[in-house]
Amino acid sequence: MSHSDNAKFNEELIAQATYFEQEKSELLRKLYPDAAKVEELQKLINRYMDHIQLVLDGSLQGETDFLAWIGSVVTVVDDIEGFEETYKIVLPQHIDADLGHISFMSPLGSKLLLARVGDRIEVDSPSGSYGMLLSDVSFG
Repeated sequence: MSHSDNAKFNEELIAQATYFEQEKSELLRKLYPDAAKVEELQKLINRYMDHIQLVLDGSLQGETDFLAWIGSVVTVVDDIEGFEETYKIVLPQHIDADLGHISFMSPLGSKLLLARVGDRIEVDSPSGSYGMLLSDVSFG
Protein backbone atom coordinates (compact mmCIF):
# COMPACT_ATOMS: atom_id res chain seq x y z
CA MET A 1 0.00 0.00 0.00
CA SER A 2 1.37 3.43 -0.85
CA HIS A 3 2.00 5.86 1.96
CA SER A 4 -0.46 8.35 0.55
CA ASP A 5 -3.27 5.83 1.23
CA ASN A 6 -1.91 4.70 4.56
CA ALA A 7 -3.61 6.27 7.58
CA LYS A 8 -0.82 5.04 9.90
CA PHE A 9 1.81 6.79 7.76
CA ASN A 10 -0.17 10.05 7.83
CA GLU A 11 -0.67 9.75 11.60
CA GLU A 12 3.08 9.29 12.02
CA LEU A 13 3.77 12.38 9.90
CA ILE A 14 1.30 14.40 11.99
CA ALA A 15 3.07 13.22 15.16
CA GLN A 16 6.43 14.22 13.65
CA ALA A 17 5.09 17.66 12.69
CA THR A 18 3.86 18.13 16.26
CA TYR A 19 7.26 17.01 17.58
CA PHE A 20 9.07 19.58 15.42
CA GLU A 21 6.66 22.35 16.40
CA GLN A 22 7.38 21.61 20.06
CA GLU A 23 11.07 20.66 19.92
CA LYS A 24 12.61 22.61 17.03
CA SER A 25 13.92 25.41 19.25
CA GLU A 26 15.54 22.90 21.62
CA LEU A 27 17.14 20.96 18.75
CA LEU A 28 18.56 24.17 17.30
CA ARG A 29 19.74 25.37 20.73
CA LYS A 30 21.85 22.23 21.12
CA LEU A 31 23.87 23.25 18.04
CA TYR A 32 24.47 26.80 19.24
CA PRO A 33 26.91 28.61 18.85
CA ASP A 34 27.71 26.92 15.51
CA ALA A 35 25.60 29.25 13.36
CA ALA A 36 26.23 27.27 10.17
CA LYS A 37 24.95 24.04 11.74
CA VAL A 38 21.95 25.82 13.23
CA GLU A 39 21.06 27.26 9.82
CA GLU A 40 21.58 23.89 8.09
CA LEU A 41 19.32 22.09 10.59
CA GLN A 42 16.71 24.86 10.35
CA LYS A 43 16.59 24.41 6.57
CA LEU A 44 16.40 20.62 6.86
CA ILE A 45 13.51 20.76 9.34
CA ASN A 46 11.65 23.37 7.27
CA ARG A 47 12.09 21.27 4.11
CA TYR A 48 10.87 18.17 5.94
CA MET A 49 7.85 20.02 7.36
CA ASP A 50 7.03 21.27 3.84
CA HIS A 51 7.06 17.67 2.59
CA ILE A 52 4.84 16.54 5.47
CA GLN A 53 2.35 19.25 4.52
CA LEU A 54 2.43 18.15 0.85
CA VAL A 55 1.63 14.57 1.91
CA LEU A 56 -1.20 15.67 4.17
CA ASP A 57 -2.58 17.91 1.41
CA GLY A 58 -2.46 14.98 -1.03
CA SER A 59 0.08 16.67 -3.32
CA LEU A 60 2.72 13.91 -3.12
CA GLN A 61 0.50 10.95 -3.96
CA GLY A 62 2.49 8.07 -5.43
CA GLU A 63 5.85 9.61 -4.60
CA THR A 64 6.09 9.01 -0.85
CA ASP A 65 7.11 5.35 -1.21
CA PHE A 66 10.37 6.40 -2.86
CA LEU A 67 11.40 9.00 -0.27
CA ALA A 68 13.31 8.45 2.97
CA TRP A 69 11.31 9.74 5.95
CA ILE A 70 11.95 9.71 9.67
CA GLY A 71 10.89 6.16 10.46
CA SER A 72 12.12 4.76 7.13
CA VAL A 73 14.42 1.79 6.84
CA VAL A 74 16.94 2.54 4.11
CA THR A 75 19.50 0.44 2.31
CA VAL A 76 22.56 2.21 0.95
CA VAL A 77 25.40 0.92 -1.21
CA ASP A 78 28.91 2.29 -0.70
CA ASP A 79 30.33 3.85 -3.90
CA ILE A 80 33.82 2.42 -3.52
CA GLU A 81 33.51 -0.88 -1.69
CA GLY A 82 30.05 -1.78 -2.99
CA PHE A 83 28.89 -3.07 0.39
CA GLU A 84 25.29 -2.61 1.52
CA GLU A 85 24.21 -1.24 4.86
CA THR A 86 20.74 -0.82 6.29
CA TYR A 87 19.71 1.94 8.68
CA LYS A 88 16.54 3.31 10.19
CA ILE A 89 16.25 7.10 10.27
CA VAL A 90 14.99 8.17 13.70
CA LEU A 91 14.54 11.16 15.96
CA PRO A 92 17.61 11.91 18.14
CA GLN A 93 16.17 10.31 21.28
CA HIS A 94 15.71 6.98 19.46
CA ILE A 95 19.32 6.50 18.31
CA ASP A 96 20.56 2.93 18.76
CA ALA A 97 23.82 2.12 16.98
CA ASP A 98 23.43 -1.61 17.68
CA LEU A 99 20.14 -1.64 15.78
CA GLY A 100 21.35 0.69 13.01
CA HIS A 101 19.05 3.51 14.14
CA ILE A 102 20.60 6.81 13.10
CA SER A 103 19.41 10.32 13.84
CA PHE A 104 18.06 12.45 11.02
CA MET A 105 20.54 15.04 12.39
CA SER A 106 23.63 12.84 11.86
CA PRO A 107 25.85 13.45 8.82
CA LEU A 108 24.41 10.37 7.06
CA GLY A 109 20.85 10.75 8.34
CA SER A 110 20.59 14.39 7.26
CA LYS A 111 21.70 13.48 3.73
CA LEU A 112 19.32 10.50 3.54
CA LEU A 113 16.28 12.40 4.81
CA LEU A 114 13.93 12.98 1.84
CA ALA A 115 16.40 11.36 -0.58
CA ARG A 116 14.81 9.24 -3.30
CA VAL A 117 15.58 5.66 -4.21
CA GLY A 118 18.35 5.85 -6.80
CA ASP A 119 19.85 9.08 -5.42
CA ARG A 120 23.58 9.22 -4.86
CA ILE A 121 24.45 11.10 -1.70
CA GLU A 122 27.74 12.59 -0.61
CA VAL A 123 28.30 12.46 3.13
CA ASP A 124 30.77 14.64 5.00
CA SER A 125 31.70 12.95 8.26
CA PRO A 126 34.41 13.52 10.85
CA SER A 127 36.40 10.70 9.21
CA GLY A 128 36.10 12.15 5.70
CA SER A 129 33.76 12.38 2.75
CA TYR A 130 32.19 9.34 1.07
CA GLY A 131 29.47 8.57 -1.46
CA MET A 132 26.53 6.18 -1.21
CA LEU A 133 23.60 5.17 -3.39
CA LEU A 134 20.15 4.90 -1.82
CA SER A 135 19.04 1.55 -3.18
CA ASP A 136 15.90 0.82 -1.13
CA VAL A 137 13.51 2.49 1.30
CA SER A 138 10.54 1.25 3.28
CA PHE A 139 8.59 2.93 6.04
CA GLY A 140 8.27 1.25 9.39
